[in-house]
Amino acid sequence: MLSDASISTYMSIFVEDPLKLKQWVTDWLLNYLSEDISRLVDFISLTPEPVDPFSIKTQAEYEAYVRDNELRTLNDELVKGYQELLIANFLYLNGIPYTYEARYVSKRRIEIGFDYKPDFHIDGTHIYIEHFGIDRAGGTRPDIDAHQYNEDIKSKRTLHIKCRTTLVETFHYEWVEETLTSGLEKKLKILDVEFNPINSEQLLEQLQSTGKIANWSDLLLKALSSIRVERLDYDSMLARFQRANISQPQKYTVLLNALHEAYVQELHEQNAIDFDDMIIRSIEAIDKGLFTPKWTYVLVDEFQDISTARMDLVKAIIKRGPTPSLTVVGDDWQSIYRFSGGKLELTTRFDELVGLYTETKLQKTFRYNNSIADTAGLFIMENPEQYKKYIVTHTKVDSSQVYMLDDKVGVKDGLYQRVVEVVSKIKSVDSTASIAVIGRYNYLLNESKAALVKNRLVENVSLWSFHKSKGLEADYCILIGFSQGKLGFPNENIDQAVIEALLPALDSYPHSEERRLLYVGLTRAKKKSYIIGDPTSPSAFINELLAPKYEVNIHSKAFQELYRKKFKCPNCEEGYLKLINGKFGGFYACSTGKGCRVGKARVCTECGAPSVDNRGSSDCNNQDCRHSMRICEQCGRPMILRNGKYGEFWGCSGYSTQDDQCKNTSKQ
Repeated sequence: MLSDASISTYMSIFVEDPLKLKQWVTDWLLNYLSEDISRLVDFISLTPEPVDPFSIKTQAEYEAYVRDNELRTLNDELVKGYQELLIANFLYLNGIPYTYEARYVSKRRIEIGFDYKPDFHIDGTHIYIEHFGIDRAGGTRPDIDAHQYNEDIKSKRTLHIKCRTTLVETFHYEWVEETLTSGLEKKLKILDVEFNPINSEQLLEQLQSTGKIANWSDLLLKALSSIRVERLDYDSMLARFQRANISQPQKYTVLLNALHEAYVQELHEQNAIDFDDMIIRSIEAIDKGLFTPKWTYVLVDEFQDISTARMDLVKAIIKRGPTPSLTVVGDDWQSIYRFSGGKLELTTRFDELVGLYTETKLQKTFRYNNSIADTAGLFIMENPEQYKKYIVTHTKVDSSQVYMLDDKVGVKDGLYQRVVEVVSKIKSVDSTASIAVIGRYNYLLNESKAALVKNRLVENVSLWSFHKSKGLEADYCILIGFSQGKLGFPNENIDQAVIEALLPALDSYPHSEERRLLYVGLTRAKKKSYIIGDPTSPSAFINELLAPKYEVNIHSKAFQELYRKKFKCPNCEEGYLKLINGKFGGFYACSTGKGCRVGKARVCTECGAPSVDNRGSSDCNNQDCRHSMRICEQCGRPMILRNGKYGEFWGCSGYSTQDDQCKNTSKQ
């Protein structure tokens, strides 16, 4: 196509050698930052990405944020919040010696009820800096008691006055109003604090030696790739950042737009193209009439992973061609390449975004058995964005072939020892079987391989990432890495919100792409799938798969205990609560049937676990949730909060039904 349009098809050296592209990005970044010290200061403020603490709604969310995000200053201290990081870096950049969380000088700290450590102490002075997380009205993060927090502020002020030390105060609202560091500069200069700004060349050398420049280059590479596949310009980048509530969106846009323009210029100077250019320039060639498509039939395979640019090319071919017939083949359940531009909604909302179509579903497989098909299919279809498909398998089994095992809690390298045990057990009963160990991250696979090599078990064992396993198969698959956090599965990494904003839109269902990754991993096995997880820090997927409806063989005692706590029927000795989809919605029924004196439980509106009725309330069985619903004592329906003439009140939900009305109410 490009050759016919007399457009160069010479491929850039960056395509052939990705390391050269990374080096080019690194060199560009160093030149960009060294040209203007303000760019360097701005860039430091953008890494790590700003997070508004007021967007954190619960204590659990805050704990997860601290757990998964290492906030390390230029002075190599670990701090507790992004705004503290900004203050520390400001002091460091201006050559102001300080100590983070130094113990307060006075023994009178007992007066405020705790061992007092102000956020920052200016070394050699009696000046302390406290950063208070309040808005202009004194409000705090939702999980913090605002009244108590403001009382603590007053106590600290009083203590400094009594001890004759100087307290410099900064506030969350100053960060919101983008006056945090500029305001701090004025406050410190009034106190005659000496400023000795660090030399930019010296700073850049330090950033390189500590690996920060390399980390930033990796981030910029991901951003550049997203910009290319999504065909973003300055305005569309800015709009996406604003829509995603990215802090300082204009600074990010200026930086990334400069990077993209420099990259395009570099390709021009090389008189070369990259893979994205092959698509982009082909679209331009068709639109400008330099090439006229002649195809009568257009077939697109792996359509679930098609990007915006590739779809634009397909549309251009159809629009400018001889009205061709378009056939696309794809499986929305296996859409796992969003990071490279895959746009799932082009598949799941084909009629809205592409046009009318005729659909054919292929729903029989010869790869795996009905147990794996049922567990994996039920799991993926929890997301309403996915197509409903019911897979029929050629191979039938009578019992669950999906096993859940623990990672030998408390044992050093317990996960890898468990992998060795499972592989050894499989080989003892099926010596010629093919086995695959599948992990979310390469380090898991490397450690697993080392353990297998040490035990001479590596023969006929493959090691795949979840992404690379797509299209492959083995008799037995061992899935590893199921723990909480940004290195768990699902991946809970939230420190690349900028990249997320640039990528194709993701549907709102929690961990939707990670769910598809797990589906892919589960269905690589012909015979059995083994899931190895951490019962002391179980991932969201482990907690979900413990539900009886998935019929997973819970092989380890540690997971059996979690299962018992969450789904054990409290009304009988032996029964477990199983989810039933009834005519009027879901409910849990005891596995003992009529043998249980109660036999049913509600579905918790917060987490979906069983919610057991007590007098006047229904309490969630999940220890990590414990959500409680008020229950009408007259008819048993849930009570709901209503707005009345004299304020809010609790009323029976049955009051709004046409038949069997219950008018029970209670004051808020």
